[in-house]
Amino acid sequence: MWLFSLNSFVSVVRHRKDKTILLVRARRQKDLVELLGPKWEPHITKDARADYHWRVIMPEKVFKTIISQYITKRLDYDNFKAAQKRDPEFSHFLHKVWALGYEMQYSFQ
Repeated sequence: MWLFSLNSFVSVVRHRKDKTILLVRARRQKDLVELLGPKWEPHITKDARADYHWRVIMPEKVFKTIISQYITKRLDYDNFKAAQKRDPEFSHFLHKVWALGYEMQYSFQ
């Protein structure tokens, strides 16, 4: 699953060996810290050979709690693209994703 938050983009998949554990991956380390919180920073590992270099392994229940709390505390905007202003590089990325989705919306009509 791809998950976009206001200031992060992560990919979440099940661990190959233990289906109760999730692998939360990102292209930038700061995206994991932004979404999961600073207490997870020591648990972030890097694998430069992997598609997503930065990753955290965590129980599914923990991830669900983090996401639920994130939604409760941080989802206070009515326009996703307009709310994201702190990170110009990420904002540019979001606008590209939005534009591709907009194009796709009309290509299937």
